Amino acid sequence: MKASERLLLSAFLTLLLVGGAVILWDLYRDRKALLIDDRERMELELVEIEALMEDKATWTARAEMLAQTQPAFTSRADADNAIFADAQSGDGANVATSEIKLIEPVVTPHYVQSGVTMRATGTVEDVFRWLHGLQTPETFRVVRSFKATPHPEENEQIECEIELLRWYAPSDVAVATP
Repeated sequence: MKASERLLLSAFLTLLLVGGAVILWDLYRDRKALLIDDRERMELELVEIEALMEDKATWTARAEMLAQTQPAFTSRADADNAIFADAQSGDGANVATSEIKLIEPVVTPHYVQSGVTMRATGTVEDVFRWLHGLQTPETFRVVRSFKATPHPEENEQIECEIELLRWYAPSDVAVATP
């Protein structure tokens, strides 16, 4: 082999080694970046898990409270009658309720929801006092939507469109209901 061929061969091998090293370095950097991202994600998950474990006692107590106090779902008719009666309870609080319509119940693995939409009329104080009394934590009732407008004829009163819901503990009957 001539000296020029040896020089050309060594230049080719050097170029091949340098090119291979550059390619391997690039692959190494990409892999390292992926591993660093995975490590940061896992560290974040660990912090979240530790935070949740610190709150375990609180959430366990809340779950026990729910199991002991949330009313059990017995039948759709009972739930509809109860929420309908809740909606009509405004009459004793100087609040007139009308246009009460049942909402289609929602069944999940964690709760059964029954509800009504209605119109309520009364003074601001009476309506809010009545709604406040309806939404005590132990009754599992909540006002999901509320829209108040001035009464067209009575200056002291308001008309409200209200969506009232009540949540029940799920049962086999509720899960079987379509």
